[in-house]
Amino acid sequence: MTMLSELKFTDARKEFSTLYDEVYIGGKPVIVKRKQKEQVILLNADLQKMLLSAYSLKPEVESEEDGSVTLSLDSLEIYVNDESLEKAVYQLIQDLKMYASDYIQRSQLFLNAPNRRSHFPYILRILLCENDEEIRGMLEL
Repeated sequence: MTMLSELKFTDARKEFSTLYDEVYIGGKPVIVKRKQKEQVILLNADLQKMLLSAYSLKPEVESEEDGSVTLSLDSLEIYVNDESLEKAVYQLIQDLKMYASDYIQRSQLFLNAPNRRSHFPYILRILLCENDEEIRGMLEL
């Protein structure tokens, strides 16, 4: 039993406008159930962003002997190297977007992979960003 509002799928479909207002305007998460075990939670996107704000990424920055810069995100197994910090950050953001897109396209695969499952909150946070600057804001540089 949950303390959140719950609706059966058929009721949610019939009352979608009311449900939407409760979630978006009222700020109340709602669980929608189908069959016996299928459940999804509907949540205002701004509240979801707030919940995910703790998921920031702190790349390790290394200056290489050739003057280039390597950024390492061990937590997501993403590494980039470029001629300057700014270019490396740009490349890291592009790689994060590409990985997030691939992850969500093949979510069943990644969510069932023990070494990738924990990436999901970071992926969702990246996907909720509206532009590269918001992704850069995730990076603790």
